[in-house]
Amino acid sequence: MFNFTIFVSISHNAKMNTNKKIPDKGDPSDIIQVFPNYNIDIHCCRYWWLQKWEFKELSFPYWRIYHNSYKGAVILYNGKEFDLTPDKIIMIAPNTSYATRLYDHQIPEQGYSLKGGRVSSGLDKSTISIDPYILHLFIHFNIGMPYDNVSSGVFEYKITDHLKDKLQIIKQHLNYEHSKFSFYTSLSIQSLISDLLSELPEERWNIITKDTRILKVLNLIENKIDTDLSNPKLAVQAQMATNAFTRLFVDEINISPQKYVKKKRIDQACILLHHSSFSIDQVAAQTGFADRYHFSRIFKQITGLSPAKYRKDFGM
Repeated sequence: MFNFTIFVSISHNAKMNTNKKIPDKGDPSDIIQVFPNYNIDIHCCRYWWLQKWEFKELSFPYWRIYHNSYKGAVILYNGKEFDLTPDKIIMIAPNTSYATRLYDHQIPEQGYSLKGGRVSSGLDKSTISIDPYILHLFIHFNIGMPYDNVSSGVFEYKITDHLKDKLQIIKQHLNYEHSKFSFYTSLSIQSLISDLLSELPEERWNIITKDTRILKVLNLIENKIDTDLSNPKLAVQAQMATNAFTRLFVDEINISPQKYVKKKRIDQACILLHHSSFSIDQVAAQTGFADRYHFSRIFKQITGLSPAKYRKDFGM
């Protein structure tokens, strides 16, 4: 077992795969087995050197994993400080608001301070050795509805030999190739993610609703974010009258269907702005907005930044 510390509140929902056939004759059991569906969607895996990493607030709609080869970086969350040291891994849940800094650097009140670049076998460390620096591995990923719909939290894991081996494989690959990953390295990344997620306590994954009608609607929203997701359309998916569906959704999820849809559209837009080269018009279209102007207005209303500013600040 890994040693880890959790600072988190608990909230969740679940989706089960019930599309199963009756077992064939000769199967030692005639009981149909049902397993939850999830998919590890890796957005990026990068290895950087950093000399500045001061952000007053970071919050993203995907999971993050951090490991630093040298000490010196700090994450500030919920009044606590988490040191990023070589003997631990930090994992951060989606939509967790936190700050970062290196050493005793001051965090700017406005904007941010970032200085770094990609680590490679050809990196001349003498060019960056004038000032202290750290080596920083970071992985961004989602696991889909409903398992990304969790409460904010920061998780701290002590590194075991098993985790150390996975990190070594990943970093060795990134020293030579940063855009194309081998099957073996990809397996190591997914194994690392699965190991960390599996060490969360079982109650972390408690479902927020057991109503299959609402679960079907949440799944539709997740997979058809660029389509018409009006209340009447969602009610059809739930096989309910619109007013009755709306009341049930609010009772189960604690916000209105359209507020939930808007949040999910902006979450997906943040992921695309951060990890893709799509134009802002393309991002608007892929997240279900009528046009760029409507998208930009809603995006700034929710995030406080225009899409262009968000991409400039956080795009990879």
